[in-house]
Amino acid sequence: MGTVSVHLSDLNETVQVSVRLEKGDGSSTITLLEREVQEPHLLEIVHFQVPAPSRGEQEVTDLHVSIQGDSLQFSERKKVLLQVLEPRTFVQTEKAIYKAGQTVKFRIISLDKDFVPSTRKLLLVTLQDPNGNRIAQWRDVMPQQGIVELSLPLSAEPALGTYTIEVEGTRHSFSVEEYMLSKASVTIELPPVVTVLDETLPLRVCGRYTNGKPILGKVQAILCRQQNSLDYQEENDTERDENLCIELIGRTKRNGCFSRKVKMAPFNLTHSGYMMSLQATASLVEEGTGVELSATKSCNIVSEIAVVTFEETDATYMTGIPYAGQMLLKAADGSVLKNEKLQLLVSHGDVWKNQTFLTDKSGRASFELDTTSWTGTVTLRGLFKEEDPSYVHERISPRYPDATRQLQPFYSESQSFLKIHSLGGELPCDQAQQLLVDYVIPREALGSGSKSLDFIFLVMAKGTVTRILQKGLDLRAGMGLKGSFSVELPISADLAPSAKVLGYTVLPSGEMAADGTLLHVAKCFQNKVKLAFSQDRALPGSKLQLQVQAAPGSLCAIRAVDQSMLLMKPEAELSIDTVSPEQLGCPPSPSLVSPPLS
Repeated sequence: MGTVSVHLSDLNETVQVSVRLEKGDGSSTITLLEREVQEPHLLEIVHFQVPAPSRGEQEVTDLHVSIQGDSLQFSERKKVLLQVLEPRTFVQTEKAIYKAGQTVKFRIISLDKDFVPSTRKLLLVTLQDPNGNRIAQWRDVMPQQGIVELSLPLSAEPALGTYTIEVEGTRHSFSVEEYMLSKASVTIELPPVVTVLDETLPLRVCGRYTNGKPILGKVQAILCRQQNSLDYQEENDTERDENLCIELIGRTKRNGCFSRKVKMAPFNLTHSGYMMSLQATASLVEEGTGVELSATKSCNIVSEIAVVTFEETDATYMTGIPYAGQMLLKAADGSVLKNEKLQLLVSHGDVWKNQTFLTDKSGRASFELDTTSWTGTVTLRGLFKEEDPSYVHERISPRYPDATRQLQPFYSESQSFLKIHSLGGELPCDQAQQLLVDYVIPREALGSGSKSLDFIFLVMAKGTVTRILQKGLDLRAGMGLKGSFSVELPISADLAPSAKVLGYTVLPSGEMAADGTLLHVAKCFQNKVKLAFSQDRALPGSKLQLQVQAAPGSLCAIRAVDQSMLLMKPEAELSIDTVSPEQLGCPPSPSLVSPPLS
């Protein structure tokens, strides 16, 4: 399904509007809109069935717009690409790894860009063994309500390795192995990084059975910082003759974990003659059985203590409209730093201004700057702490990278501007948002005959215009316009995971003031599926209720496998990201700054 948006304004006569899609070879013409317009304004979305390309998967055609009146004669063509969007096929096996003699069960589903399952026949489904031999095939398979379920029992002595299911160009692999499901495991928990200023490091060793129960036993852990073998060592340098290591011994507590706060002084973190990482090894000997489990983990040493970055900041500014943005302060481990002071230095011309902001609980500091006096290039610098410029041999100094941004003035012949405020963060589905808009329109750009001014907002997602929002303002005679307004923007699953908003207004002179913003929408679906057991824990052999909830008409396919199987190859699982619009082949939405036909 295609869409065309038609917007006419300030008409002072009756006109005949025609919008046609014309094949390049002249073989056919499709009329999208043909009507007489007597009103001074027209805003309409036309939905039409996109014709199939004449040859192959795509074809370039002409979109012809014609507006004819007594004094108004307008005709323009724009190239349009017709492209076939085939449904994307997904294959999901019951599990990623099988043993000899087991039955391979798998499902196939094809989805279009709107997540609607395809019911078309699958001409051929094949299964190949690790040697490339076709060991099974299914022809002319019809989906049941959009889903295909197939299975194949493995022989008692199958070839070990990777097997491949192929259907309509989509390939999915599983492996056949001789494996034993792990009944228990030990893990080492370390922070992702440690900085050269850290005085302690939390280390935690935990033992768990696959059912979640803790393992009690003796723990022996070693934490080391190894010598840098590539670093030149002077003959009399006795400070680093060997690796720096400490040993920790203890027992797991009732929760199955052994924890320690390890002092960092023995590791000389500011010395550059050692590797910039800590290596941990740990073993856990289970009480009663003597079974020993082991694990390894590493932790990087970094000199960057905190980093400032700009968020939600445009590369251009509009004189007269406040320039808004955010600074984000993160620690070396990626966590945000709240209640910290950040400096914002603003430079335009020979003028420097310094302002101080306090980060909120999300580590962000929002700012809004007056642009009335700005001209030319404006430089922004976000700063947390100044770095010590001095140098000491073989010593690592802490660093605090700052952020810089150079802004250029946005050009408008009449100095008319429209600015859409960004909706930060991920927007939840089924909750309307208020889109805040600033505008500046000088008196000269309004002319003398106009009584109102319309602002149009096109919302685009998955390559098409999903909705149009409109806001009208009364013009006060002889005065310019400057101010703000808001429009309500409904958020639903058809905008997920991202959408673009293009806002514009056409001035009496024909000049267009426009702006755009990107929306990040939570990955939600129309089916609203929920799955839960009646109890979180249960004894073997007990009865449980499986609760499934979904929108009316939804077909829910359920599988149940041992959790240990999912842990062996978690990357093979079908996920929300797997069926994103990008994976389904949706074309990108039109550019935010691409104006409509004028």
